[in-house]
Amino acid sequence: MASEVLYEVDGKVATITINRPEKLNALSLAAQFALHDAWVRFREDDRVIVGIVTGAGERSFCAGMDLRRGDGLPPEFEGRSPDEASGSICPREYDLGKPLIAAINGYALGMGAAIVMQCDLRIMSENATIGYPLVRMGMMPGALHDFWMQAPSVIAARALYTGKAITADDAQRAGLVNDVVPLGDLPAAARALADEVGENAPLVIQAIKRTWDTQQEFREVKAWREFNRLSRTVNASADHDEGIRAQVERRSPDWQGR
Repeated sequence: MASEVLYEVDGKVATITINRPEKLNALSLAAQFALHDAWVRFREDDRVIVGIVTGAGERSFCAGMDLRRGDGLPPEFEGRSPDEASGSICPREYDLGKPLIAAINGYALGMGAAIVMQCDLRIMSENATIGYPLVRMGMMPGALHDFWMQAPSVIAARALYTGKAITADDAQRAGLVNDVVPLGDLPAAARALADEVGENAPLVIQAIKRTWDTQQEFREVKAWREFNRLSRTVNASADHDEGIRAQVERRSPDWQGR
């Protein structure tokens, strides 16, 4: 069975690929644990200066959580903390010390959007979208404060309140991504950007990264506290369960507001 997350090194660049193309790279619990392991490996890998994260195939970077994955831990991950899985969508929390480029090939939704918004640099293919559709499923969008802080307020508000995804052109106009390129050019464009970063002094790159992450953390502390409090309330609600059932059953949800 192929790994659900691939880790490859070429020169100074590590590429982390979410490898579930048949599921639009939606994250199973196994994929989240594997992604956790990939972030740790990237952090500890002295060979590399910069990383690229992307999705396998041409349709999707990561379509969010796999709603059909079940609640139990896969046998190969028994005994490991569930926090490793839940934290994997927040690469900044791993104190990577190296810049990370998102090569967004198609859907970046929910958990996928959370990963993208925690990357330092972003390149989108022309067919790509970024969005938080979880409001339509009675679920709290993950790490939404990154989106609030980086997108113009009216764009962030519309995307979060409606669940409608942002196109590549709109994301570029809003300053959410560095470049938009044809789908076939995306790997080369991401690699060119990685090489451009990798040509510079490693100690300076690492210092910029740590300084950047530190100022982000100062801004995020209160937002994280409130997000965690509200997420517990939302995730324990009847509407949360109804939203997931409706999505799996392909029907409109019957919201109760409780």
